[in-house]
Amino acid sequence: MRKIYTPFQPTLTQSGLNRFGLTLKENIPSGALNGLVYSYLQIKTEKQTPYPVMPDGTQAVYMSPQDAMIGGAQTEAKDIQLLQPGEYFGIWFYPGALRYFFDVNLSEISGQFVDEKYFECSHFTRLHSDIYRYSTFNERVNVCEKWLSSRYSQKPVTRFDKALSLIYQTKGSERINQLAAKVGWSSRHLNRQFLQHTGLSTKTFSRIIRLQHVCRQLYIKLFGGQGIPVELGYYDQPHLIREFGKFFKLSPGVFFSRFMSDFYNH
Repeated sequence: MRKIYTPFQPTLTQSGLNRFGLTLKENIPSGALNGLVYSYLQIKTEKQTPYPVMPDGTQAVYMSPQDAMIGGAQTEAKDIQLLQPGEYFGIWFYPGALRYFFDVNLSEISGQFVDEKYFECSHFTRLHSDIYRYSTFNERVNVCEKWLSSRYSQKPVTRFDKALSLIYQTKGSERINQLAAKVGWSSRHLNRQFLQHTGLSTKTFSRIIRLQHVCRQLYIKLFGGQGIPVELGYYDQPHLIREFGKFFKLSPGVFFSRFMSDFYNH
């Protein structure tokens, strides 16, 4: 799965971590969870700091020693405020993966962060307490693996999974009517499936995947001092800037300046 889609969060790049004074530990899940959970993460901060989160089509669980929250598919860039120094633990799910663990309609929490009561699971409300009983990252990962494995329900590959794969393969450039025809559903039914399982319409999800790819390429080019290119699949630079403005709320140059302490003006 990682070869098909790797969500890009500039906060988690080395320059982003340095910019916000963060350190990162990350583990890939094992067994059946590999391909559903993208990774387990732990962020450590020595001071109060914002933690920027970009739209990438995924869902995540964010934990502190005090509580937990679930992040739906974000539709614009947001900052999570880390108010206290310490270690913050997270479970990062692939798009569409939560249906293997919970019967939820993710359109209900699109663009939101909701509390731990959203999952109708009594164990989840105390999961953060179970995790923080342990002091090492690997021990905390093991707690999550056991909990998720106990919730996991195997499902057959569906047309929705095929649609996801096609969007990843085309980097979000496939027209929705063509995508629906390829998987054998109507565009309306495909849209209902995407709203339920990702929280986003098929079109919005595709646009975010497309922008994710572009964002990663821009980061590589900007970090290498090459400047902002006009190409990367958009009609022209104004089109690219409009997409950045819609989902990231900033122009590309200003956006990336947040994650590069040594960023120069373009």
